[in-house]
Amino acid sequence: MKGLLLAISGAIVSWLLWGLFTKDFETDSVILLIIGIFIGHSIGKKESSST
Repeated sequence: MKGLLLAISGAIVSWLLWGLFTKDFETDSVILLIIGIFIGHSIGKKESSST
């Protein structure tokens, strides 16, 4: 769970820094990234418990 929270917080911080440099804060891409991280984590957790 700690790894998931670190990945999401890293994505948000990177999005904020990128937005500061480009002056463009599009939320669609960061929301899709967070959803992808969450889905990937849940699938990976399922796969590792089944082996």
